[in-house]
Amino acid sequence: MEKYRTRMCITILYFTLISILFFFSQKTYKNRNLTRLNIIINPSYSDHVINENIVKNILFDKDKGYITKNIGQLCILRMEQKLNHYPFIKKSEIFLSVDGTLNIKIQEKTPILRIKNGKKKHYLTNDAESLEFFSSSFQPRVILAQGEFSKEEKRELVNLVNVINSDELLKHQIISIKKTKDNIFSLIPKIGNHYIILGNITNFRKKLKKLKAFYKQYLNKIDINQYRLIDLQYKNQVVAKKR
Repeated sequence: MEKYRTRMCITILYFTLISILFFFSQKTYKNRNLTRLNIIINPSYSDHVINENIVKNILFDKDKGYITKNIGQLCILRMEQKLNHYPFIKKSEIFLSVDGTLNIKIQEKTPILRIKNGKKKHYLTNDAESLEFFSSSFQPRVILAQGEFSKEEKRELVNLVNVINSDELLKHQIISIKKTKDNIFSLIPKIGNHYIILGNITNFRKKLKKLKAFYKQYLNKIDINQYRLIDLQYKNQVVAKKR
């Protein structure tokens, strides 16, 4: 019985000491200043709308910066909420390392298309979400679409642009999309002074296959500038009209 009591006392003393050490280590840790930031923004994507300065300005005082911040003053949840409210941020994740580094992972809303309708301009993301046009020294290198588009047409435009961007020939050739008041969609190429008529935007995949076949057969063999349009509206054929 006496041995049991001795063991219990030793066990209680051990956990008491551990708790005290943990309390003081936590207090010391929380009183430490941040040592550095580790900001990671969409590592798989090269054209960033968000940069490190934007992230720092959202989270910290512009004049004081982050070095003056104690770890204990930080509210990770509130910081994530601030970042997630920024229009071009889809999701953020923040965590502290033992060495006092604040790790910030940012997943952007990636613009894949720029829409211009008169003076109105905005971007579309992969989810067909509209992002307001912004003034910056950096503008994403994306395809321009001109005209007035319905929600359904915007979703189709996103699908169309994704197909174009995934194709080695088309992504270097198609630079713009236009829609007329008669709901006729056309593509504007980089090479050649002509335009490509899709007609309506449905079944665009079949039409692009015909366009690729035409380019592969004729692009390097003829003077493409002699044509004013290439029409993909007809079944199983491409109609190329000269000037």
